[in-house]
Amino acid sequence: MRCLAMLLVAVGSQGAWAALLRRAPVPTVTPLMPRGSFASFASASGDKGMAVSSRQLQDLLRHSPRRHGLRKSLFGLGTGGAGEVRGIVRLEDLSSAEYVGTLGVGTSANCTRGGTCAAAELRVIFDTGSADLWVASDLCTLGPCAFPKRHRFNRSSSRTFRQPARPEQFETEYGSGRLRGILGSDDVFVGPFRVKAQSLGLISEESGDAFTAFPIDGIVGLAFPALSVKTRTLLDNLVQEKAMFKPEFAFYLHKDPSRGGAVIWGGGADRMGLHEGEMTWFPIAEERYWSLSLRGFRLGGEQEELLPLLLPQKPKRGDGPISFAEEVPERAALVVDSGTTFFTAPRRLFNKISQTVWPMSCDKIHTLPEFVFAVGTNLSNHSAMHEIRVPPNVYMIQNTFTGDCMPGIMNMEPGRHDLPFMILGETFLRHYFSVFQRGPVPGESWLGLAPALPSEEAERKLLLAQQLTGSL
Repeated sequence: MRCLAMLLVAVGSQGAWAALLRRAPVPTVTPLMPRGSFASFASASGDKGMAVSSRQLQDLLRHSPRRHGLRKSLFGLGTGGAGEVRGIVRLEDLSSAEYVGTLGVGTSANCTRGGTCAAAELRVIFDTGSADLWVASDLCTLGPCAFPKRHRFNRSSSRTFRQPARPEQFETEYGSGRLRGILGSDDVFVGPFRVKAQSLGLISEESGDAFTAFPIDGIVGLAFPALSVKTRTLLDNLVQEKAMFKPEFAFYLHKDPSRGGAVIWGGGADRMGLHEGEMTWFPIAEERYWSLSLRGFRLGGEQEELLPLLLPQKPKRGDGPISFAEEVPERAALVVDSGTTFFTAPRRLFNKISQTVWPMSCDKIHTLPEFVFAVGTNLSNHSAMHEIRVPPNVYMIQNTFTGDCMPGIMNMEPGRHDLPFMILGETFLRHYFSVFQRGPVPGESWLGLAPALPSEEAERKLLLAQQLTGSL
């Protein structure tokens, strides 16, 4: 899998259409929460007991004789040491298909010394399925990135932009189009952080239904460096610049997509209280994507193991009528991907699931089976597994036009050199809090999953964490 696919879906009166986009990265800036007081949010949410303004909260922290302890006691946030949350970027949902957050690119020419004045603010996807950073630029003359109301980074507006005399060209193919452009470097701003001289792709030509349908200005790749195109990733640079001590981040997505979500930067997100129950930690099986070791898949209480359906059928050798052998894959991957909208499965498994799970009235979905994934918790012990059980209210998606529910799963085939795989996309991540921890050396990376805290409680904690980390 050179790149995973990003699914952007729109539901119309005639049903659903889907546009596949082979993966790369993109950016933009629109805070989901207002920059005003915490009281205004508390009032809107009906929680009068949390009515404290941003200024009052900062005064409380500044004047408390135990302010450092107070800061640490609030959801595990620390004062700047290792293993602590360092910043938050709010995410906005686009038509229940993709989440975008703000990325600042370049330094404005009239910015004061030491200031953080971005030359452009872009709407980007924070994508765990790719590793590079690409932005729409003033070079764009063809495709959706040239549309009048789209945001673009203008190189001449930034005093920190650098471009080689003979810039390197790039071209990326997608299932529904392609990107072309050149490589350059500039300062970028993400949450409260500034990363100097970050390598980035500058898009000059863009095609594809997904880019046309949604105002996406860029992608920020959060996968492993092995997927990067000759450049140091944003995550690595955040650590090198000491904005974070470890390359760790987390996603909280609201169950109601219209409320958006957040990317949480730095260690300690698992101590913020944004999940319910114990968090289960899974070792990363292959450090390219955030891929777990998939050791089994079945539907509900059925005993039939469906993992062999990840592989295409192969004819048996020998004389006589043509028959097919069923092989169990030696290795298979379950990829957690914030840039894919739904669950995915290869065609044979997708067809098998479709025999049991189909569109129906939403009040009947309780009759459908769970998706049961058996996932390895120890790479050297094949019998060490944890079952991730996904109920139908998670994988069934309501069609807002008809009121019916349809399966949030799509067919996706692995590439010729890929492991067979399934994907847990945003539909899954709206219900499960996810923590991504890159290890100090290969083979020591982990991904934590736990049921997400309900939206109202989580929103209060996220907003307070924004105050404490200077992310507002």
